[in-house]
Amino acid sequence: MKLIPLFLIAFGLISSSLFGEEEKSYLRTKDDISMKVRKYLKSISVGDTEYAAAFFGEGLEVHVNDLSITGKAEYLKRLESMVTQLFKDIQFKDLHVHTNYFSSEALTGNGKTFGEYRPNEQTIWTNSWAVFMGVGRTTGKKVSFRIHMDFRTSKGKVVEMLAYYDPTQRNAEREAMEADRVK
Repeated sequence: MKLIPLFLIAFGLISSSLFGEEEKSYLRTKDDISMKVRKYLKSISVGDTEYAAAFFGEGLEVHVNDLSITGKAEYLKRLESMVTQLFKDIQFKDLHVHTNYFSSEALTGNGKTFGEYRPNEQTIWTNSWAVFMGVGRTTGKKVSFRIHMDFRTSKGKVVEMLAYYDPTQRNAEREAMEADRVK
């Protein structure tokens, strides 16, 4: 009998700490958005840029390291060049993808909450990590580098993408391609 009040107090403390927080962001790995990102990366592997045209929204903003690309059409040109002129046999090895569904109470980088930053919609970012592998179309050299890509989704389309990787091997292949064109 004496244990019942102790149990109720313990239950009350635990449940209030679990359910009393206002911030309820969550992460998924098998959700629709994560699976679309996987499909996008798979489409790149087979040289299909048509999927990308449907995957990205019109007002797309892309940041690749320190390079900014504005607009879906401009990014699709870059992607088309990568899969038809720079690399073949592309693979994303050891791929991990997860999607973060941020609470309106979660803090942004500037100290505001996501609810203050985007009051009319939930902020959704998908993160992916992999090892990019491919073969240079000009040099025939195998390339391999770690890559991290983030995708912000709004109304079912990716409207912002961030990509981080060491561009040394990509740049070397691009330079070889351009030198070959000059010949």
